[in-house]
Amino acid sequence: MQKLLSIVAWVGVASAVGISGQALRSPTAAGWQVYVAATEARVARDAGQALPRNAAVGRGQVLVERVQMTGPSGELEVPDASVNHWRGLVLVPGAKIGDVLSRLEREPPDTRQEDVLSSAILEHRPGWLRVSVRVQRSLILSAVFATEHEVTFQRQSETRASSRSTATRIVEIADAGTPREREKRPDEDRGLLWRWNAYWRYEQVEGGVLVECESVTLSRSVPLVIRPIAGPLVNHVARESMDRTLVTFRDRFRAPGS
Repeated sequence: MQKLLSIVAWVGVASAVGISGQALRSPTAAGWQVYVAATEARVARDAGQALPRNAAVGRGQVLVERVQMTGPSGELEVPDASVNHWRGLVLVPGAKIGDVLSRLEREPPDTRQEDVLSSAILEHRPGWLRVSVRVQRSLILSAVFATEHEVTFQRQSETRASSRSTATRIVEIADAGTPREREKRPDEDRGLLWRWNAYWRYEQVEGGVLVECESVTLSRSVPLVIRPIAGPLVNHVARESMDRTLVTFRDRFRAPGS
């Protein structure tokens, strides 16, 4: 009970002293840039490579793993913040990569996923989208965010493609779903979601399209004293979110009857 009270107290204090969701402190912003640069360098190297084959994925399972990026001095960390970096793999039975990419470029993000409340395409050019997505995140407390993302698509070959999504706007909503709903001011931001990038790979294989999603988010750091309790909760929610994302993707694009 004492540890739970400590978590509740941390939530209340952090809402008062947390970093603005858009204007990070210099060390945090610099650390995030280093982390993203290392991630995108590896993503670029992997873009034209075959996705991993796995018998469990072929049988319909979704594989999810946590990713830890390393640099010359060891594991990369972002000062005064927490990075949640997860990767998942799924097979979309009977799908064709051309059909999947065509729909991704002309349809807004899927709202059948329970934490996606609404979505829309704001701008569209060949190989590029700007989309809005309202999402709800729940852990120790619930929060709703209005987000905007730039999404780019690239074909590496007839059987392989990739896409990248970068959040360009993230604003927490106060009193969501009520007549008092409004966007929070930067000084009200609780630091639950500061940055959000996603990297996707698609490969045509026997039986369908193999899809990999890699999600990287940045939020305020968890105090050391409550990390043994809060850390596993955060990881559990992040793993479940990745699993839901890929299950929803599979259900959306699988061929009828497969």
